[in-house]
Amino acid sequence: MKKILLVDDSTSIRNILKGSLVHMYQVIEAADGKDALQLADKESADMVLLDVNMPIMDGISTLGHLKEHPHYKNVPIIMLTTETKDELRQEAKQKGAAGWIIKPCQPEKLLSVISQILQ
Repeated sequence: MKKILLVDDSTSIRNILKGSLVHMYQVIEAADGKDALQLADKESADMVLLDVNMPIMDGISTLGHLKEHPHYKNVPIIMLTTETKDELRQEAKQKGAAGWIIKPCQPEKLLSVISQILQ
C-alpha cells in the first residue's frame, strides 16, 4: 500500500483528508513543516500533501527542505491550500511541487489527482 505524508496545521482538515485517503493509502501526519521534516528523517512516503499556510514553517519552505532530503527529492509533493496567488504557485513549482490544489476540494478530485501522479 502506498504511503502519503499529510502535512496541515488544521486537525479537522487532516481528519477529513485522512478519511478520504485511508481506504486506499497508508497516511502519516504532521501538524507543520518542522514536524514534517522530523518525520521525513524517520519515514519515507510515496507522496506528500502539503499545506502552504502553517505556523513554525510554511509549506513553501517545507517543500524546499523536503526536495533537498535524500528520501524525498524524487517524491511528488502536492500543495493543498486556500491560497490563489500566482506568485506562490510559481514559487512552489520552481521548488519542485508536482501540483497545486485549492481547498476545499472534492475528495474524488483529490483521489483522482493522487492516483494519476502515483501511477
